Amino acid sequence: MRRAVASEQADLSFEMPPHFVIAERRMAGRALDRWHAGDRGRVSGFDDNSLVIVDPAGLAIIGSAGPSIAATFGLTAGMRLDGRAGLAAEVRAACDLIAFEPQPLPFEVSLGTPACGLMLVRGIALPIESDDRAAEFGKTADCVQFIVNWREVLNRAAMTRLRQELGAALLFSQPVLAKIDPFSAETCR
Repeated sequence: MRRAVASEQADLSFEMPPHFVIAERRMAGRALDRWHAGDRGRVSGFDDNSLVIVDPAGLAIIGSAGPSIAATFGLTAGMRLDGRAGLAAEVRAACDLIAFEPQPLPFEVSLGTPACGLMLVRGIALPIESDDRAAEFGKTADCVQFIVNWREVLNRAAMTRLRQELGAALLFSQPVLAKIDPFSAETCR
């Protein structure tokens, strides 16, 4: 019995290892961390991949669009999201959800494009609260900030074109002589 008590006391003096800090690598995770750390306003530092929607529950007008989003998806400031297809339709649907319950919303969608085949879009929608926070019951988001990134996936036609271009490039390239390995068994004899 005494041994059990002594071993329990020894366990209490055991030092725990230090806490490891895990750095978030994904853009959406970093944006969410900044949103929670700040005053739940607009998150800075992601301007290239940011899209701000004004009046998400009503007209849903694009307040600002990052240069990368504007160039890739054709969304510019001043555009309304109603009646549009592609990313604009998905953003509008997310705005409707945030208008219903203003909280961060993970955002993931795949869009078909004629040029590359498929575009995978991932990010987060962050409600931007107004400064005049009235009662909790009637609280709504005045704006929604979408922070997204995307990847392009080739379709079969684009993959075939790429293979043909690579094959042609390899035909016209000069052959490279293999270098002799100085540490191989045949060289060391």
